Amino acid sequence: MSGFEVNVDEMRASAGLVRTIGDDLAGPVDTAVKGASSAAGLLAGWSLAGGLEQLASGWGGPLAALRQRLADTAANLEATAQNHQWNDQSIADTWKAQGAR
Repeated sequence: MSGFEVNVDEMRASAGLVRTIGDDLAGPVDTAVKGASSAAGLLAGWSLAGGLEQLASGWGGPLAALRQRLADTAANLEATAQNHQWNDQSIADTWKAQGAR
């Protein structure tokens, strides 16, 4: 035996955790981006306003991309677990068919 084993339950649990992290980021990210943008609007005419607006617009895209990457990672972990499970079943079915001869 090669010592290589894939635990699909652990893979699925990891997918769930990654998905939860991405979901948990939604609120704070949205609050931070909207808060910076709102503060910039309230401080119109102050030199700080431009920096706050730049912060809000600059962080929105990368943080959304981070959340998407987490969602993609969770989906990939789920798909990998499903594929390993299918592969294991396929091999087991083949061995059973060979033994039935």
